Amino acid sequence: MEVFTGIEQIDSQKAHEFSVGDGSLGELSPSVILLVDDDPDIRALTRTFLEHEGYSVLSSGNAVRALQIFRSAQRIDLLITDLYMPGRSGMELAQELKAAQKDLPVLMISGGRLDGDLEAGLGAEGWSFLAKPFLLPELLATVHRILAPAEIQQGREAMPAVTSERR
Repeated sequence: MEVFTGIEQIDSQKAHEFSVGDGSLGELSPSVILLVDDDPDIRALTRTFLEHEGYSVLSSGNAVRALQIFRSAQRIDLLITDLYMPGRSGMELAQELKAAQKDLPVLMISGGRLDGDLEAGLGAEGWSFLAKPFLLPELLATVHRILAPAEIQQGREAMPAVTSERR
């Protein structure tokens, strides 16, 4: 399956780029999502949908490249990773990134089954899970729920201080 969007694909084999506005006072920069999935079709479709919703998305097809992107990015607000990938798993990647950024929210996605131990492990870490195939509105609702506290805080920080002076 190929998805044609008219948007140039920026992916794990290319440099990652995103714009966060012109920095004017009160302007919110979009949340930055690191998307990791070894399936290029799912990665491209998910990336396009999230960008259409206003998020900045950096993407990779594997955990090794995702770690490189994470280390070079100014900030990452959410990791969305496939649980089962060749080489390093999404679980291993998430654990390594969480060691570097303790407050990093994680959304695991997978078409594979979760056994009881794995499901308990995700819950113990405080990570969210979304089963593939997922509906794009379901993905968006999950991402909004995860990022809402950070986006609210960012909105407060971006607001100019209001002072009232009595004359």
